[in-house]
Amino acid sequence: MDISTGSKHRSGAAAACLGLCLAVLGCGPAAVPIQAQERNREVELEFRGQVTLPPKAMVSRRARLLLHLSGVSFPFRARTWANHRGEFRFKDVPSGSYTLSIYVPGTGEMLQTVEITESFADERGRVAKEFSFDQETLQQQSRIVNTGVVSVRELSIPRRAKDDFRKAQDRLRDRKVDEAVELLQRAVERAPQFMEAMNNLGTIYFQKGEFQVAENYFRQALAIEPEAFEPMVNLGGVLLSTGSAHEAIEYNQRAQELRPLDALANAQLGLCYFRLGEFSRALEYLQKTKEIDPAHFSNPQLTMARIHLRRSQRQAALRELEDFLEQHPDSSESESVRNTIEDIRESRARSTGGPAPF
Repeated sequence: MDISTGSKHRSGAAAACLGLCLAVLGCGPAAVPIQAQERNREVELEFRGQVTLPPKAMVSRRARLLLHLSGVSFPFRARTWANHRGEFRFKDVPSGSYTLSIYVPGTGEMLQTVEITESFADERGRVAKEFSFDQETLQQQSRIVNTGVVSVRELSIPRRAKDDFRKAQDRLRDRKVDEAVELLQRAVERAPQFMEAMNNLGTIYFQKGEFQVAENYFRQALAIEPEAFEPMVNLGGVLLSTGSAHEAIEYNQRAQELRPLDALANAQLGLCYFRLGEFSRALEYLQKTKEIDPAHFSNPQLTMARIHLRRSQRQAALRELEDFLEQHPDSSESESVRNTIEDIRESRARSTGGPAPF
């Protein structure tokens, strides 16, 4: 899902969501899977770029952008500050898909999926991207992450538990996942009301493929704060991934209502409708996902292509599959998608009717 720890205990950073990757639509050998898994995380790259904002978007000249990078399908966290020109750099980033959180002081958090893979890198192993936001986009899509109000629950979390949480994020940056889990579990033992730590544990266990454990942590987090967006959308994701679309749609609908312009909430709601056979509604929310975040890690293009092919709309399916390849050229699914494109074109050449090979 959207990627993240769901913590308010990061300096100036938002409570983002984990990127819960959804591999839920494997309906036979010809199906193109939903999730684009990384091919080779042993390759390390540098990720650099620049964020351009409209004039007066920053609260002061001294304010700086804070950026967090979170792995989509594997536990990884890193953060850095941009300079006064909005330039930033992350070093030694494993090749893969990430959610980039850009925290704009006084405005909120912007989320974007980024592919940090070899196809996007130069000869020195550097992936460079530019992000430009106008005032309207900031107002519509930013997540408000700090209203100046601290809840009684947050005030009750002891300093040692918060320290454990912060250390866990450092361990994830160093890819010491087991140590991070131990620190988060200790934080929860010290503060059973520490919803953010529970959500963080849930995301890690989801990425490890231990879905039942992840589900339990998300449910515990929601029991503490029933309207917390992060564990809500994450629970919707894990239920969708385990085939419980009827229950998942309840959480995904609530999440989408809370944040109508959140790419992950829209993606998961669209996937729920797909699983339930409501294809028109699925297309509505998947198209919205693409408009918000064209490279979103839920790969809305693949599900949309499947819907178009079921409706014998082959040209529309081809457009979606080609868009997927443009966004994710290094996906482990890219070869399968290219083969599907070739099959569709050959089928169209042989006949103007009949079922599509998907």
